[in-house]
Amino acid sequence: MIWLKYMIPKPLRSILRRQRQAAERRMLALDRVTDWSVLRRLRPYRSEFGGRRGKYIDRFYIEAFLETCQASIRGHVAEIQSDEYTRLFGKGRVTHSDIIDLNEGNEKRTITVDLAQSRSVPENAFDCILCTQTLFLIRDYASALRSLYTMLKPAGVLLVTVPGISPVVRGGLIAGEGADWWRFTARSAQHVFSQVFGDANVYVQTYGNVLTATAFLHGLVQEELTRQEVEFYDPDYEVVIGVKATKYVAL
Repeated sequence: MIWLKYMIPKPLRSILRRQRQAAERRMLALDRVTDWSVLRRLRPYRSEFGGRRGKYIDRFYIEAFLETCQASIRGHVAEIQSDEYTRLFGKGRVTHSDIIDLNEGNEKRTITVDLAQSRSVPENAFDCILCTQTLFLIRDYASALRSLYTMLKPAGVLLVTVPGISPVVRGGLIAGEGADWWRFTARSAQHVFSQVFGDANVYVQTYGNVLTATAFLHGLVQEELTRQEVEFYDPDYEVVIGVKATKYVAL
């Protein structure tokens, strides 16, 4: 019956989808976690990272990282899949914005390239590239990193986030061609990015603590935690790893 969905005009489908999402988020009042003993279970409290109830916990960390690096989001900026973060953090510093996506169904994309195929990417094109929660879905992430390096202008900045502690992501990812391949740590991220950008040009920051890691694995959302709980930093529990890598400029 999936074909019935496409008989509904797209603008109406968008309205209905937003209404359904709003209704699902209001359901948080019925299953909000206040007594953590309910998490003593063999299956997660909620599936799909809890997105139907509120804001994803890892999004808090992704946005915190990008906020600290927002001065680098300037000039000609490219972002993977959408321009959400370019608009949110680039503000008046962005002169031109592109959306990179392999998915031909993404009507907003402006550049269609496979990052694992370095020969197909534009060279020295961007002052900044935002690549959030993407590299772990690319089997040949090393080639993808080289592609991103090639696409940057000299002194251009690559801003990347990758998951550390996280459930496995299922589904038709990256136009059905991606899958959940990798998890990173601060040390492994420093190593693999340094191989392309040089160690001195790579900055790594991790985010998370044991409570937010537990909450994230159970599909809890930001609204169920206090800001103090989410912001507490424990380097032993890396929920999200942020990497700022600058393209080397030869003197």
